[in-house]
Amino acid sequence: MKTKEELQRLREEIIETCLSLLEQGLIVRTWGNVSAKIDEKHYLITPSGIKYEDLTPEMLPIVSIEDNSYTGDYKPSSESLVHAAIYSIRNDAEFIIHTHQVYATCVGALGKKRLKAEHKEKKVVFPVAQYALPGTKKLADNVKEASSKNADARSIIMANHGIVAFGHNANDAYKEALKLEIAAKKYIFNICKTDISNDVEEGFSSKLEDGKIVYQRSDTPERIKLIHQTIYSKRPDISYIFHNKSEAVMTISRRVNHMRPLLDDFAQIIGTSLRIPTSEGTPLSVKKNINAVFAYNDGAYCLGNTEDDAKAAAIVLDKGCIAHIAVMRFGEGRFISLYDCSKMNRNYRKNYSVLANSVK
Repeated sequence: MKTKEELQRLREEIIETCLSLLEQGLIVRTWGNVSAKIDEKHYLITPSGIKYEDLTPEMLPIVSIEDNSYTGDYKPSSESLVHAAIYSIRNDAEFIIHTHQVYATCVGALGKKRLKAEHKEKKVVFPVAQYALPGTKKLADNVKEASSKNADARSIIMANHGIVAFGHNANDAYKEALKLEIAAKKYIFNICKTDISNDVEEGFSSKLEDGKIVYQRSDTPERIKLIHQTIYSKRPDISYIFHNKSEAVMTISRRVNHMRPLLDDFAQIIGTSLRIPTSEGTPLSVKKNINAVFAYNDGAYCLGNTEDDAKAAAIVLDKGCIAHIAVMRFGEGRFISLYDCSKMNRNYRKNYSVLANSVK
């Protein structure tokens, strides 16, 4: 049994790891979670919907491995079942990281059962757990099965979702997550022929102030202003537009006419389906609950009620575009069903986004 001092140190270590993951770009906003085993029956985990920069040690709930009950003032991460599943069968798991890191997540959309790669001139294999809706027992069971069947693996890709990496301590788990991302990036670049960096490049953004559009750049062209005006008129629920002109988004805006979600967070934050104009002058597709509007050869306009929400949509869209391009060039992939996309999107809008905004 850990002493009070050891428990406090473990809480601090979890937060330090979260901040390191943020710095490395392996997690953004509140997307992902980190936990540490206390004893054979309990573990600490990051709470749901709170920015890692705002975390304090006492916010971390203690969760039961056996029945997922918890003590503390904050609700555990929605993926606590996945952590419990790994702790229940892997003695080498004492610290777990779950991220939506870009390239490993994109590999998880290719429909593969495993990622075979090289790391430091050694062959490595990363198993892929079968898809299930986030936060469900089915997802936890799928991760548990992959963990059990691949005893040598300490990092697992979750199909269309993200990854889990673990080890005896924070450093072990962190290195595993980083190793997987390096291997996945090489695979996406070399095998999928998708040499595209993950980035968000801002073009001409705007916001609403007292019912009037305020453009973030004084040199915003009239053509772009008309696009903003059209979007605001059709989406009275939003107050910010972030114009994303990243390489991946620009590529999609030139070459694709329809995007279905390959990734969970795309379905949750962007929406269930995107129509993309195929030529200049084609009308924009501005739809309720679809938080991105593509313009032909001009990137996409990402929508939100706040600046943070619009930027979050831009980040998720960029990763989704990389995944889409990789699947097209790889020649196969696994799209998420419309039913699952709709369910995730409704749940996110009703629950998670409200929680995230309420704790700013």
